[in-house]
Amino acid sequence: MPGSPLYRARQIGSRTTLVSATVALIAALSGAFQLAPAGEVAGATTTNRFEASTPCRLVDTRSGLGFQAPSIDRIRVQVTGRCNVPPEAVAASFTVTVSQPTGAGYLTMWPATTSIPEVSTLNFEQGDDRANGAIVRLAGDGAVDITASAPTQILLDVTGWFVPVATSTTGRFVPVEPDRIFDSRAYGFSRPLNAGEIVTIALPGGAPKDATAVAVNLTSVAPSPPGYLTAFPAGTEPPEASAVNTNAANQTRAASTLVAVSPQGLSIFSKAGGHVIVDLTGWFTGPSAPETGAGLFVANDAPLRVRDTRSADPVWDGGAVDIGLPVGGASAIAANVTLVGSHDPGFLTAFAGRTTQPETSTVNVDRQGATAANLALLPISTTGLTVASEGGADVLIDLTGWFVGEPVSAFADQPANKRPPICTSHWDANSLTNFMASGDPYVGADYQRSFALPDGRVLWFFQDVLIRTRTGMRFTHNAALVQTGNCFEALHTGNFAQPRDYLLPWATQRYSHWFWPLAGGMGTDGNFHLFVAEMRENGPGYLTRTEPTATYAVTIRLSDMAVIDERLAPNSSPSLYGFSVASDASYSYLYSQCHRQFGYDQFPFSDPPVYVHDFACSADVTVARVPKGNFASNPSYWNGFAWTNNPATAVPVIPRLDRAVNPTQVTYDNGRFIAVTKEGDWWGDTIYLDVAPRAQGPWTTYATIPVAPRCGDCNTYFASIVPYRTRQDQLIVGLSNNRFTGFTVGLYSPTFLNLPAP
Repeated sequence: MPGSPLYRARQIGSRTTLVSATVALIAALSGAFQLAPAGEVAGATTTNRFEASTPCRLVDTRSGLGFQAPSIDRIRVQVTGRCNVPPEAVAASFTVTVSQPTGAGYLTMWPATTSIPEVSTLNFEQGDDRANGAIVRLAGDGAVDITASAPTQILLDVTGWFVPVATSTTGRFVPVEPDRIFDSRAYGFSRPLNAGEIVTIALPGGAPKDATAVAVNLTSVAPSPPGYLTAFPAGTEPPEASAVNTNAANQTRAASTLVAVSPQGLSIFSKAGGHVIVDLTGWFTGPSAPETGAGLFVANDAPLRVRDTRSADPVWDGGAVDIGLPVGGASAIAANVTLVGSHDPGFLTAFAGRTTQPETSTVNVDRQGATAANLALLPISTTGLTVASEGGADVLIDLTGWFVGEPVSAFADQPANKRPPICTSHWDANSLTNFMASGDPYVGADYQRSFALPDGRVLWFFQDVLIRTRTGMRFTHNAALVQTGNCFEALHTGNFAQPRDYLLPWATQRYSHWFWPLAGGMGTDGNFHLFVAEMRENGPGYLTRTEPTATYAVTIRLSDMAVIDERLAPNSSPSLYGFSVASDASYSYLYSQCHRQFGYDQFPFSDPPVYVHDFACSADVTVARVPKGNFASNPSYWNGFAWTNNPATAVPVIPRLDRAVNPTQVTYDNGRFIAVTKEGDWWGDTIYLDVAPRAQGPWTTYATIPVAPRCGDCNTYFASIVPYRTRQDQLIVGLSNNRFTGFTVGLYSPTFLNLPAP
């Protein structure tokens, strides 16, 4: 497939001899293809009417029929002057079929003698028999070129052509929203076709009896043996051609084609039997239609890629994306729609942008990881196209031309394309541990903090996150999750290819100036308010002499988890008031912490010396308060006797004992305050659990829990309390983990413990 890593550089395969009996095409085309700019489309302004034909075979490489080989990586097919195609034809419609390719790959058709466009016409797997429709402009001599990225046999049938006219009665395209006009599974038929059976489908309501052709998507559903479908005018004999091929039992395949029709409609021949679905996207007018230019076709000089989602987010399962089009004065387009790398079995549906999604599909796949392409003649709106996904996949849109007319008006909202949540079996401590270690959506993270939201959800924040991407992982200084029951939704900016920090990405310079999430709570305005540490690196490398320089306040809207405000906190000092936050009925309490972790004082007994926390301040935790949820207020501070407005009078409130580092997290629970501290942060082997009747104490240690690192050179650090329980007598406490030598996949993720409640 163009763009896949397999085809990063142009390669030419071995010089296979072209034998008249069996011809193998060898090609491997360049593939780091980018999204085409939505500017001028290369294409003549000549308008053309469509003249339909019963499928007529132009090429069959199995017998050496109908082509030349101008070079080792392509064949050339003369189209005009054969199968009744007139010399004035500007473009033609085809069904192209590959048979028994020796490997997975793609096929491309384009005007002969011109440069190979960076698009695909048909995608296939090893051993496939697969077909797709195509509309291709003809070169000046009336020919097309074809290449394939793996050796394969090729069959090419012409189904009609486009000839220049300024106005016409016949051959003008009338687009409709995709409409299912036949389904053998539905009431009225309710059975699969027998092998060799022909079913006739009347012209749909609205189509005149003298319509010359229809644009349809044909789907073969689960035939017992391999086989094919052929579409042709009702009342005629089936031609020696195929529109859809299957090469395994119970396989579902779809392909689009332009089919000539009679007044009785169209007929479908099924070689192997099975269910058949026919979706209509429009018809071509007959002689009774008025003479006008509306619906005439304009062909691109070459297919143009107008969208490739592989450089950003795919179309997620249940999501949809808008696709703008670089054409004007068009009512419909002809395009090849390719579904790439399906996340699960499913389909894509393309339809007029921001209108009602039809109950049809444009391209289908029946397994994970599949790629498939389909020709589509689609109505468009004033915003272009919308493409929706069932199952999740990337989408490529290659534009081959458009039909003159007025687009329909868009009326719906912009579609949403959110990454689906990832669900665990439960939400207890073991399930949380397994989820955090699963590598999806985050390969690793630390400093886990979680907060209950009023609608029952839980909002999680993390520092230094390794986010899973398309090709591996990407480091960000912060990210978040929204937990709904046992399902988790990732929150970050950027996209799946290049994720970025969730908080203040515009101000972040990776490894030198960044922002770490602290704690927060619900505000009186109905939004979530989070305190954030502004961090700077002053040493020669990341985390060698690191210091907080300010405290920011971030506001998050709960309806869509959008960050709607970022500013310095009322106390914006590096004391980090908001490192922990707990609220009772009247006040929100903001606990401070000295977060100078690296490059300050020598860790005792280390040889060679290891310079870590600033021990002069790291044991001190002071507290301030604001009216509950009013985080924009100036805080008052506990001086040991009373609350004052002077932060210089604040005194430590959490027990210090021998806790040289005191990264305490406090929660309010059933009329009391509970504090959890991993003593020593990166060093030490004990979790302290303290309880107090007031935010400022006095505190009583009610449990000390020994903890062991996950490996010989690992460390555990930063304990925090999850805001829900699975047993009333137990707290769920998270604990960060890492190796002293740095991020280690599989070890750099929080674990969760059941610890006693007071």
